[in-house]
Amino acid sequence: MNYWKGLLVAVVLDVSWIMGNPSPARGPEPSPAHEPYRVMNPEPGVSYMPASPEDAQLDAAGRLEDSLMVYLHSHDDDVATMVNLARMYVAHGWYDAAIGPLARAAQLDPERRAVWSLLDRALKMTGKTQITDAELLRRADAFVEAVEIWGDGC
Repeated sequence: MNYWKGLLVAVVLDVSWIMGNPSPARGPEPSPAHEPYRVMNPEPGVSYMPASPEDAQLDAAGRLEDSLMVYLHSHDDDVATMVNLARMYVAHGWYDAAIGPLARAAQLDPERRAVWSLLDRALKMTGKTQITDAELLRRADAFVEAVEIWGDGC
């Protein structure tokens, strides 16, 4: 008889615990990673609009590009920042855009191997096997001009 009393008490305690705590019946709470993505900077008076993960990535890449370009406006000889900008372009598949900062970085520090290695990679991905010195100079000048324009708030 003691066995049945103990089993009955255990069943009653289990049922009362389950009924008193609804979380096992509902399952786990959804994680915050399942929230919809939102557009970062809506116009004033416009409510947030759901965005796709790709839009969120592009927004983050745009903010990173903007901060690096503004920094380069004040520090136009920072080769490491130019390489970081080019790496961001390459990571997003914008290989042609990476050539400009790499050309300028190669002008400022021709001994830096990372510049030439990343430049070779970007050129291969654009379908070019070689680039002339004149084209590198043109791309570097265009990048310098873009940095100047970017820093002026355009």
